[in-house]
Amino acid sequence: MTFSLYLLYNICMKIKERRPICAIRMKPDILHQARVAAITQKKFLGQWLEEAIAEKIDREQQSIKEA
Repeated sequence: MTFSLYLLYNICMKIKERRPICAIRMKPDILHQARVAAITQKKFLGQWLEEAIAEKIDREQQSIKEA
């Protein structure tokens, strides 16, 4: 059911890029905090997580360059 909803979402939103579904194990309280942050910023959870991961990668690359 989740996969069919994902395809329906792609069709309805006319998203050009299809993204694979993946499962990530994480602590429930951290997931809840991420959901709240995403909703607060009016974003989908996946979009919010992508941005958070990209920001962390950038920070870590900056600290390596500075060291």
